[in-house]
Amino acid sequence: MLRSIYLIVLSSIIFGDVALAQFSGGPASANKVSLTHRTIQHIIDRHWPNSPAEGAGKFLPGVTEDSLRQMIDESVANGQVRPNTNGRAGEIFEYDFQRAIGTGTRGEPATRLRVVVSPRNKVVTAFPF
Repeated sequence: MLRSIYLIVLSSIIFGDVALAQFSGGPASANKVSLTHRTIQHIIDRHWPNSPAEGAGKFLPGVTEDSLRQMIDESVANGQVRPNTNGRAGEIFEYDFQRAIGTGTRGEPATRLRVVVSPRNKVVTAFPF
């Protein structure tokens, strides 16, 4: 325990706040998330503009995989973070783009993106709300 504290303090002195955040599992480690093909397919199936899924936020027409990745990266880097819900592991990042990015579950305009991230920093899902 004492050795761990010593390493954290020493790393913080040498590398600054980034090292401290990485040791504590804070924002620096959370800013790097991975997006798997399986997750992209889930988002396309459920949240793409032409998805028939009901009760799900949808992106505006014209969204691409690249623009999706950019929105996810921006949300994780700049959004509000909170623990996942219902006892599930991971975190939820929410970011308001201040412009329409899609529609909410009832078809209303949505400016915010919710990104669910696993404890291993893998995106689970992302959708407008």
